[in-house]
Amino acid sequence: MADNKYGRVLTTSDLEKVIEFLYDEEYLRTDDELTVDDILNDMDEKGVRFKFDDDEPVFVLRGHDTRAVGAIKHYLDNQGPRAPENHINGIMAALRSFDTYRQENPGKIKEPD
Repeated sequence: MADNKYGRVLTTSDLEKVIEFLYDEEYLRTDDELTVDDILNDMDEKGVRFKFDDDEPVFVLRGHDTRAVGAIKHYLDNQGPRAPENHINGIMAALRSFDTYRQENPGKIKEPD
């Protein structure tokens, strides 16, 4: 696993898979002390696929980061003319979400940690 600041990134559908796995494997019916890492490693060994592979680098921007909107704009500006429309639309939706967050939460905006 790649070492990173925030740990493994899971989507909502990934969390649904974890819950299904817990019930299917009867983890919730045992007294064993298990960690999240134990469960995710077991799922990896059994071939359960997540949106992001365990070793795939992922870059996370947070809404409270003063530079996040600029980074998203830069990324949008550097999409080639052949970028799929749904990809561009996704970037623009993220940009709007970040901008709305900034406007609604001015006291939370800060330099990144």
